[in-house]
Amino acid sequence: MKNFQSFITEENVNDGDIQIAVLTKTSSNKEEVVANQLKKYSDKNKIPCHIVNTREAWVSDNDLEKGTLTISNVEGERLDFDINKTVVFVRAGVLEDEVGLALLSTFEKAGAFMINNRDGMLTCDNKMTSYITFHNNGIQTPRTSLINNEDSVADAHKRIGGKFPVIIKTITGTQGIGVSIANDYKSLISNVQSLWKFGAELLIQEYLEMPFDVRTIVVDGVIIASTKRVKPKEDFRSNRHRGAETFPYKLSDDEKESILNAYRSTGAYMVGVDHTIVNGKTYILECNGSPGIGSNFGNGDGKLTTNERLIEKVVTHISKVKSRFVGSTQVAGYVERLEIVGLGPYRAKFDTGNGTKASMFHVDKLEIKGKIVKWERDGKKFTNNIVGVSRPVHVDQIDKRPIVLVDIKFNNKLYKDVPIGLTTRDSKSTFLINRELLTRLKVAVNPDRKFVLSSYIERGDNNDEDYRDPRWY
Repeated sequence: MKNFQSFITEENVNDGDIQIAVLTKTSSNKEEVVANQLKKYSDKNKIPCHIVNTREAWVSDNDLEKGTLTISNVEGERLDFDINKTVVFVRAGVLEDEVGLALLSTFEKAGAFMINNRDGMLTCDNKMTSYITFHNNGIQTPRTSLINNEDSVADAHKRIGGKFPVIIKTITGTQGIGVSIANDYKSLISNVQSLWKFGAELLIQEYLEMPFDVRTIVVDGVIIASTKRVKPKEDFRSNRHRGAETFPYKLSDDEKESILNAYRSTGAYMVGVDHTIVNGKTYILECNGSPGIGSNFGNGDGKLTTNERLIEKVVTHISKVKSRFVGSTQVAGYVERLEIVGLGPYRAKFDTGNGTKASMFHVDKLEIKGKIVKWERDGKKFTNNIVGVSRPVHVDQIDKRPIVLVDIKFNNKLYKDVPIGLTTRDSKSTFLINRELLTRLKVAVNPDRKFVLSSYIERGDNNDEDYRDPRWY
């Protein structure tokens, strides 16, 4: 008899069992800096936390199958990360060069939990992309237009209302840097010509008279804090770094709805959403994928909260395993090739409607003796401990399936101790993947494609439907 390995190389990840990596391009000793706040809180609570400066670090080892990643730096340190436990906070500067983007992508592709992933960060970081995203999702935002040459300026100005003043912004930039105002066409042309000399990518935006704006921190779809930023008299910008005063702020229900709509449109996990109120209407200004916490934030009811309390809220939430099983990093087909270690590869149907306790696997023979199950598939025999029972309704009858733990390989990664429910009943699939495993695989399912992340495999038996596009197979 053959037996599957169990609990040999991988421990179960429990609530609170995390490692934190902060990807940043800059170093600062300021207490309010998010990286330093995270490090301070983590050290206090004995959570492993490493600040990774992308200018000084590189990947020295990356074992996808084992789920480990090692980062080395110029100081001779080797930082070892267990990907199943790793949470990565990405700061905006990381997006400024290919080295930073490569490190971000390496962590993401390895399977670390990203705050935020590459797509979410790039959506938030690029102001034009953000505007298009808001516009496509029906979110009220100032009219905006891209300008890439002098001939486009007049048309762009007309499309945003044809009035002055107008706001000029670089497509990327934070803290109010790269933002200017033009009061007439002559100054508009002069400003954009000067910025183009430095290779800046620009957009223009309608001007809204707003004495203040509001920054709201949203994490995993929940509003955790808001701050009101009142612009200084000598500046049209309301950024704290430009001298704006900040106060705790209590949101109305309408503001909350607009903020959450904007948050969801980005696809990011943690976002700072900026909005203002003009003539009683809520305008979303932008979303920040790496928000700072140096302002005076309110904890939802308008009462002042501390930086440490904000960090505590975030870390406490992401310390829960279920809080990190959200979002999908890749798109899979509704049929893919999966390998059960010790048995072989099989066609697997990815079923988002399957909410059973375990993925279903069709076997040839099945014999239960107490808490032990003996089963056969394709001439191979196995003996496993029964860890549970799945009871889905099949053809108007309850199909009792003993659940065993197996190791699975998919898309070059090993997933240990995956629960599968064994059955000998006829079904339309040999291997039916449930929602829990889809979440663990971190995939979204394209219902119109097969074999997106794996190579084609012939159907194993009459349970498997088959289709081969002659253009590809």
